[in-house]
Amino acid sequence: MKTEISKKKFGLAITLCVLIAFTSGYAIHNTYFSKPHKPMGSGANVFLTVESPMGIYDIPITNLITNIGENQTATRQRVGATYVAVKYISLGNATASASLTKLTTEATTLGAERAEGTVSALYLYSGDAAYNVTKKFTFTGDITLNCAGGNWSPTGDSDGNLYSCADFTETAFANNWNLTITWVYVFDGN
Repeated sequence: MKTEISKKKFGLAITLCVLIAFTSGYAIHNTYFSKPHKPMGSGANVFLTVESPMGIYDIPITNLITNIGENQTATRQRVGATYVAVKYISLGNATASASLTKLTTEATTLGAERAEGTVSALYLYSGDAAYNVTKKFTFTGDITLNCAGGNWSPTGDSDGNLYSCADFTETAFANNWNLTITWVYVFDGN
């Protein structure tokens, strides 16, 4: 007994087999052989909390790691030398850029001086290692700011130690207003 298959049914069967083989191969490869790489998210990792007589409000923003910040991280991992932690927060005015080595204008008075933040213990953040640096600034006069910096040097207005920067809408702060900055540093090596 001879069974005939039409060319159309044969072509459909071949196409279906190829599609199943490709889909199965892709699923097996991604499940067992490759490490999933998470793209950098666009969510906030710097959180500003402003306390004023008008109330308390939060400003979530993203940061940018500077070129010298990336070099510093690579050197720390490669050489293993002793370095000062990125735990100092500077305030001032600048536009976030990878080429910055300090804030364009760093505040050095009125309670906005560079200060050491409180560093959290290392923890997991979406499966990646992370730590926070938090500092509450209380202003002693009127000041306008639009940028914060993460530094590894405690010396105010010093150059060559800006690890990261985050700009925000220019904001005028008044005497006795508070600005709390929580900087979340996440390390995704995947």
